Amino acid sequence: MTMPYYSIVILLLILFSISTNNSYTQPFTLMSWNMQWLSLKQTSPVKRSAADYNALRQLFTTYSPDILAFQEVDSAEALYRVIDKTQYKIYLSDRIHNPQDNFKKNNQYTGFAIKRQIVVNDVTDLSQLSSPAIATGIAMPFKNKLRYGSIIEIVINQQSILLLNLHLKSGCFTEEQLSKQKSKACKTLAQQLTLIKQWVNTQQQVSQPFIIVGDINHQIVDNRQFINRITDNSTKATLLSASINAHCTVKLATQKPRYRTYRKLIDHLVATTNISALSQHQIQYNKQQLLQFTLSDHCPLLFTLSIDPIISI
Repeated sequence: MTMPYYSIVILLLILFSISTNNSYTQPFTLMSWNMQWLSLKQTSPVKRSAADYNALRQLFTTYSPDILAFQEVDSAEALYRVIDKTQYKIYLSDRIHNPQDNFKKNNQYTGFAIKRQIVVNDVTDLSQLSSPAIATGIAMPFKNKLRYGSIIEIVINQQSILLLNLHLKSGCFTEEQLSKQKSKACKTLAQQLTLIKQWVNTQQQVSQPFIIVGDINHQIVDNRQFINRITDNSTKATLLSASINAHCTVKLATQKPRYRTYRKLIDHLVATTNISALSQHQIQYNKQQLLQFTLSDHCPLLFTLSIDPIISI
């Protein structure tokens, strides 16, 4: 029995609808933004007015990325003052559910805000980053309460991508400091990088595409040297933020307004080689925004990314 023409058309439309609903099309945009103590609590080190939140919301809405990888957010309620709840779903770090890794008053969480059309699987965080000395089994471990690495899985063009969002230990900004490891901060960062390397190697063994993004708290001068710190197969990962020219002027959280310009990135993005950046830049605050509002001590990074079919990583 021959199927009527209009029935074939309807069937094809249904199949197309099913396939597109199960995967977001590319290219896709990703923003990484340390939002500097974004919190509604009165105890927060950084307090913001309604006008400040409106300014943050306007800036975010200007770009409306498909994915926001955020750092230093205290609650979903605070973040929904900046992003549209009808368009985005928030995936907050697992750390929020673990009292032993939280502080009583104020906390800095990593996480993601994802457009609701994107297929997302919320994956268990890389919680070992909170106390890396214990996780790496050193002889004299010390306990920290550092930020977890938030992890989600997204589907773009029927392909799975793991996203790891980091906010690593501050205080070890140069390669010389990290190599010497004289300070507790540098020892801690080195231990965190060891744990990240274990995670990366696991993904590469199964040819899993991934993106590592966030506040690394470290200036990367030698791209390959840093990649070697986080993988045993450095030819299969790329620092996509390497070409970004940093020139971020921010207002410091001091009683008397002070300003500082950062000319070296500490926020970065690393991806498997089948993921490429069609564009990447730092979003800079203008003079009016800096004078009138409390925004953040980090400028957002914005990437337009595409993913190629993967054979092996």
